[in-house]
Amino acid sequence: MAEKRFEDDDPMELVGMVMPGEPGQLEAMAEALVDEYARLGWDEKRILTLFVNPFFLATHRIYRQKGEAYVRELISKTCAKWRVD
Repeated sequence: MAEKRFEDDDPMELVGMVMPGEPGQLEAMAEALVDEYARLGWDEKRILTLFVNPFFLATHRIYRQKGEAYVRELISKTCAKWRVD
């Protein structure tokens, strides 16, 4: 339990923000995420839900920016590499 009240302008408050990235970083992040879930044994349909659902901010951002065709191709290619059905 906190010993003092939290202040509105607390400098230690967690703040999330999007940082600009270098070209190709979005694609690299997409590949790493799909690879991780494919290696966990997730199938293509299950991985796609991470991208389609707006609740998952990072993957949904990739889906919006790169498009469904890109995401489906990446998932298909990655699952084939790891022999995930």
